[in-house]
Amino acid sequence: MKKWVICCILTFSIQVSPCTGEESIRKFRTVDPTQLEKTVPVGYGQAFVQAGRENNIDPILLAAISTHESGRWKSRTARQKNNWMGLMTRGGAKSFGKPEDSIFYAAGLLNRKPFKSRNTLSAIAPIYCAKSPGHWKVSVLHLEHEIAGKATAEPKANIIPFIWRPDVIVTPIGPDKSKLPDALLK
Repeated sequence: MKKWVICCILTFSIQVSPCTGEESIRKFRTVDPTQLEKTVPVGYGQAFVQAGRENNIDPILLAAISTHESGRWKSRTARQKNNWMGLMTRGGAKSFGKPEDSIFYAAGLLNRKPFKSRNTLSAIAPIYCAKSPGHWKVSVLHLEHEIAGKATAEPKANIIPFIWRPDVIVTPIGPDKSKLPDALLK
């Protein structure tokens, strides 16, 4: 039982470890706006790509932040104030004329103090979301991986699906074939 638990923990950590999010946010990732619109509202893929290109920010990361901050574009602030990026002022949520204004504003903001010297999601999280930076970072990373999978043709070779099967004993190098039923070995 002890070995089985350790193997499950190792398998889970292998699955989660590629999602560290320590890549630089300041690297424009080429993405087709129409592909990006598989995950963002139709007509706004170009806004994320253009804002990312103008500010040398990953457009998929901008889309992930927007997805999180706007509750997938359903929050009251997103709908009534066109604030898709969760931007606040001392008086509450910031208002914008159009949703793309909030996208461009946030992309520009990430290149100004206090964000300018911070290059990873871990570094910007405590500023972008002071109340719960750990949750914010994990949520944005999850959404970034979700959006990247739909918006690009990049293979997901580094993400290992974990399916618990009580009839298969998993070891760090694969299934322990000595304990597999004969039917599975054929």
